[in-house]
Amino acid sequence: MEKAWQDVLDRFPYGIYLVTTVADEGNNGMIASWVTQCSHEPPLVALAIRKNRLSHGQILKTGKFCINVLPKESAGMIGQFKIPDWKKKFDPFPHEPSPNGLPVLDDCIGYVDCSLETTLDAGDHTLFIGKIKAGAMKNTGKTATLSTADYDGVYRGSK
Repeated sequence: MEKAWQDVLDRFPYGIYLVTTVADEGNNGMIASWVTQCSHEPPLVALAIRKNRLSHGQILKTGKFCINVLPKESAGMIGQFKIPDWKKKFDPFPHEPSPNGLPVLDDCIGYVDCSLETTLDAGDHTLFIGKIKAGAMKNTGKTATLSTADYDGVYRGSK
């Protein structure tokens, strides 16, 4: 990609979300920003994940994922979800299982629990389309969501 184009894309506003999965070995979570609602009926969301990420394979295997909407105040905690030992990512954070058995942070604004409907190849990413099976607000007093404007850095595919 030409650098001039990337500079423009860096200014696109994105939310920062915690996408959670579960495997036989335990819970996993990854930070994602390419997330959006894509249908009201049925209720669908789209999520783009780089093909080399552990969560990518876990979602393909289990057919489910959960999107935690993070409050603006959580900017300092997202580094925990980039540590090498994925089985320890949730150690410092209170959480409970969603109706679908996926981790939901106690401190998140809310979550949507999804079953995988379909995938689309999107270059170095896969676009996962998930049907919302459950969801709820958890902390209605926290209204400002974490976004790329609050994060110290940009995503250019190499991080």
